[in-house]
Formats: sequence, structure tokens, C-alpha cells
Amino acid sequence: MNKLKNHDLLNVNLWIDSDSIDYENLFPDEKEKIINAANQILKHKFQLAGSGYFDFGEDINWQQDVKTKHKWENKFYSELNIEASYNSGIDVKTTWELNRFHHAVILARAYWLTSDTNYRQELIDQCLDWISKNPCPYGINWTSAMEVSIRSINLLFALLIITAKDKTTSAIPEILFNSIVEHGSYIKRNLEIGSKNGRLVSGNHLISNYSALACIGLTLSGLRQSRELIRIGLAGLDIEVKRQILPDGLHYESSLSYHKLVLEMLLITGVLAQKCGEKLSLKYKQSVSKMCDAVIVMTRPDGQLPMIGDDDGGRLAILSGYYLNRLDDNRDILSLGAILLNRDDLRFLCRDNLRELFWVTGPECFSTFSQALENFVIPECKQYEYGGLCVLQNRDRKDFILFRTGWPEFGAPTGHRHNDLLSTEIWLNGTPITVDPGTLTYTSDFKTRNELRSTKSHATVSLNSDEQNLIKLNRPFDLISKTTAGKVHISHSNELITIEGTALWTQLMSHKRIVSYAPKSGILTIEDTINEADNACWNWPLFPGVDSFESTILTKLELSEKYEFFKFASSYGVASDSKILRFAGKTKKQAIVKFIFKSSKDISKNLNNDLLMVS
Repeated sequence: MNKLKNHDLLNVNLWIDSDSIDYENLFPDEKEKIINAANQILKHKFQLAGSGYFDFGEDINWQQDVKTKHKWENKFYSELNIEASYNSGIDVKTTWELNRFHHAVILARAYWLTSDTNYRQELIDQCLDWISKNPCPYGINWTSAMEVSIRSINLLFALLIITAKDKTTSAIPEILFNSIVEHGSYIKRNLEIGSKNGRLVSGNHLISNYSALACIGLTLSGLRQSRELIRIGLAGLDIEVKRQILPDGLHYESSLSYHKLVLEMLLITGVLAQKCGEKLSLKYKQSVSKMCDAVIVMTRPDGQLPMIGDDDGGRLAILSGYYLNRLDDNRDILSLGAILLNRDDLRFLCRDNLRELFWVTGPECFSTFSQALENFVIPECKQYEYGGLCVLQNRDRKDFILFRTGWPEFGAPTGHRHNDLLSTEIWLNGTPITVDPGTLTYTSDFKTRNELRSTKSHATVSLNSDEQNLIKLNRPFDLISKTTAGKVHISHSNELITIEGTALWTQLMSHKRIVSYAPKSGILTIEDTINEADNACWNWPLFPGVDSFESTILTKLELSEKYEFFKFASSYGVASDSKILRFAGKTKKQAIVKFIFKSSKDISKNLNNDLLMVS
């Protein structure tokens, strides 16, 4: 791939057509947040995922794990053995997070808002320093094409914002553009697709690769190879959308965090492509539309997605509260969906949250949001048959129940899946009760990694002290399938919605869970039937701050009750203290236990004890 000869190859059609006064008038509270974050970055203090700020000192070591002070060797990328660092406290994600250059967008925004050239120069200086210390393809920051992909897109966005402010590229050294082209060459040679048991294996990494290739071609439109990059990127995304996005709209890696990340990739690439006059396939748009719907339906009363499966907080570009001291808002990316899909209901939903869309499209499309009248209708019951999730909710009452009824099949990857079959996350009357534990680490501590993806850490039932699927101690991204999901049965009336799911542990041993929810009263009943297990343990991980488990329990079993200390991952690498309540007992051939939750304090009133059935 030839290097750029001049700076006139940047696609100026992607510049923001606005000025800082417009932004301040539209979003009066945002400028201060951006400036404060940029000032931290000027001091070389960087946020790493949700772990807070870390001071990297005057001379940034781009190849260091700042938490453990481990420094990766500057070897040829294929000679670095990342697995040798596993289970040692070292987390390569800590190093990669800084090198994704999310902070470049913050510096660019600060320059655009203030015209203070210190922000622009700091960004340029950091980029030049990075290039000199990370020659392609040497060092840890060239070992994953996904990391190269995310870095290239953030640098492109930062350069677009700076050059839009200057109305010229003259301040940007040519080596920065050449480095992005070099990133593209690397990605093209190292697409992250493999094979296992004779089948092709791909995931969110490959989608990031194709997204980056398309974005490089779209943004550096004067590059001789731009058409080829766009063609490879968009064609690759079309193939992977068909492979990875299930018919119900969920991403097939069993993780809502990765669902959102993949959606962001497809939205950003799609909006840029559409802005440049590229045509997207009908399948691409239909899949993205269903993915947007899923994010809306599965958003909890606190505005966040449940941490089903792995959740490392990854994002492609900023388009979130990263660095800005606010929680992520799903509308930050859904607003892109409104533009890409021309959906009035998404415009209506996001009409008061356009602060991130501004940096992609500018304000010219904002009037269509304020004029939108069609609201998105939230169903009381939604089944994602292929993704294996069911949602029950009443938005007026702020009740939300997420029920894991199955897992994606047909060769879907299991690396980010947890042993969470029949687990149930519960919010009643806006108050959280049970929660998915999240992800504290991938590779730095195998014990912690495996504990938080184990059956006993999820709101389901452990049988015979075993795991639903085999977890190997030293294989942090492997789950060897044992348990399968039975057919899901749903009945729905005006008064009661009932969902029945089954976990088939063996040919004889099984766990059936029936979740019944009355939308009008808010009463929730969970009935578990255990067959052919010697003993069972009901695990109820409680949301941080929840001190007690308020439920009426109906059973003839003798159950022990024990609260245990529980580390909840409030974000990747950040643990919050919580509790997990366990009920355990001998179940013999068959046993039934029923839990009844009600919003009011007296949850025992009007319950019919004749409903109890125990064999």
C-alpha cells in the first residue's frame, strides 16, 4: 500500500459543518467536561476502561501495564507470547486500552471547542511519540488486529475534528497519515478469522477489522487504494452480519456488551458510508435495525444493559461517557441508528441526547429529531429465540426481568459465554434485586475469571455442585459444552405472562424454571423443578447495596440459607462489594421450590399455599 504524498486526500465531506458556539448552545454542560478531561490528558493522565485515571508520567511508556509495571518486550509481533503472562496479575488489556487512543478524540474536541493549539499539539506530539516507540509490526500494540483497528478509527475521528476546525490539513504531519495507512495494511494482512473443528471461527474482532478498513478508505478518500479498502471492508461486513447477527437481532457471542460494541461498529461505518454515497445492503440495515431494537428492549431501569456474558466495557470510538464522568447512555449510539435507518421512533427516543451524534454528523440533521413524533413501543414480553434471552417488563412500574432461556447454537463462539442458563436478573418497582456478576478480568487471574463465569455466580441453580459447562482452569476463553437448553414455552394473557425454560444437564438430570410475571400488579413468581439430582443450590447474586432478599419461599425441602461475600464487577477490573445468597438442600428424585417477589413489603398476602407441589 503506497504512502500518502500530501494531505489533500482527506475526505472533507466528513468534516463537521458547524462551530463551537453551536455546540455550546446545544449542549451547555458538555464543554466543561471535555475541557477537564483534556486537561488531564495534557498531564498524561489517562482513563483505562472504568478503572479511573492513571498517571503515565512525562515520558509515556506505551508498552507498559501501568497497574503491575510490567513492560512488554519490543519484539516482532508474532514472537510475543501473550499467554505466558496469563494468571500472573498482568493484564494485556490494560496496555491495549491506552493504545486504542480514545483520548485522541477528547483532545481534538477540546481544540475544536477552544481553538487552544496546546490540545492539537499534544495530540500530534503523542502520536509522533507513539509512532517512534511502536514501529510496525513490533511490540504488544501490533499483536491484535482489533487493537490496530480501534486505534486507527479513533485517530481518524480525531484528525477529522482537528482539520474541520482548521479547514486545512496543514498542521498535521504527513507521518500521521502515513501511519494510518500502515495500520490499514497491517489489518488487511492480519484479518482475525480462524478455524476450529473444520469450521470458520469469527467474532467481534473481525467485524472491527472490516470496519476499520472501510473507515480508512472512506476517510482517506483520495488514497489510490481507498476504493479497494471500502470494497473489502463493506463486503466483509456484509458477510459477517449474515454469520454473526442472529435472525432475532442479537449478536451470537452470548454477550450484551459485545452486542453493543458490534452495533457501534456497524453504525459508525454505516453512517460514514452513507454520508459518502455508498450503498449498504438491505440485510446490513435490517440486522442493524433489529440490533438497535434489542438494545432498547434490554435497557434496565437504570439506563444500562445487563452484563450478560463477558463485559469488558469495550467501545470503538468515544460515543459514550468515557472520560466525561457520566454513565454510558445507549442513546449515544442509537441516535446513529436513527440517521442510518431513517427511523422516526429512534429519533423520538434520542431527541434529547444528541451530544455524541454531533461529532459524527454535525447539527444539520437535528431538526428531524425535534420533529419526530413516533415513539418506540416497549413490549411487555419479548423473546429472543436464537439468542436465548427473554425480557419481561413494565416501563411504567419500572419492572424488568431478564431470563436466560438458551444459548446461540450452530457453531456460535463460546469464549465470551458464561454458565448462566436459566439465570434471572430482576428489577421490581425500579429497585434492583438480582444481578449478573460481570467481568473483572480475562487473563490476569484465572480463579477470578472462572469464578465470575461459573454457574454458582449467576442467579440460577447449581446441581450436584457441578458446572453447567466445563471450565478449564487455564483456558480463559473456553467453555466445553455439557448442558443444553430445552424448548421454551411462553403463554401471555392480559393478567399473566409465563415463560418456561429447561436446562438439560444430562439425559436424566434437569432443571426447569418457570418465570411468571403479572404486569399490572408487579408480582413475580419463579418456580424451579429439579429432576434426578442429589443436591441443588439456588444462587441469588444481589445487586450492590441490596442487603436482603425479600421473597416468599414455598417448598417442602429443608434448605440451608447462607449469605456470602460477593465481588461484583461494576466495570472491567473494578470490583464492588456485594452479597450472594445461597439456598441449598438435598433434592432426591424431584423437588420444587417457588420464590414469590412482590413490590410491597407484605409479599405473603394473598398467596395460595395449595400451589406448592413437591415430590
